Amino acid sequence: MTAPVSHLAEAQKLTADAQVDLYTIKLRNEDTFFRFKEGETKTWQGNPYEGVAVKISGDTRTADGEESKPQLVVMNPLGVFNLAAKRGDLDLAFVTRKRVLLVNLEADANIFEQRMWQIGRVPQLISGQSITFELKNLTEGANFQIPVRIYMPPEFPTVSL
Repeated sequence: MTAPVSHLAEAQKLTADAQVDLYTIKLRNEDTFFRFKEGETKTWQGNPYEGVAVKISGDTRTADGEESKPQLVVMNPLGVFNLAAKRGDLDLAFVTRKRVLLVNLEADANIFEQRMWQIGRVPQLISGQSITFELKNLTEGANFQIPVRIYMPPEFPTVSL
């Protein structure tokens, strides 16, 4: 019994494309968006995602809910990010990753899994080659407060005042 040719071709690719990661960087104080993805340029939901080399590493979650600080490395052709990095516009910018199945991307179906971070810092910028972003969870940082929960009747009938 042999496997279909499409399965064999998929098994030999360096990057599987059953899931496609679409990245958006929104500058904090401006309505400027950088949209990109690994591989060729595609348009999804009316937004073009530029095809560039991109790699995310360290994106893990532990069983107790602790999240890591992943690093996002993006090819920086022609210094696209240089001016924004030098002006500090990338500090605390929002990074959104939408993970879309290839069939939904091609069908332009609005079905995806989303994850968001903020750029904590830019540890490395090699002009014309690549830029590295250290990402942090949206709940990290100074002056972040988690809303309190009030345990009172009638929602909690065993609590008395």
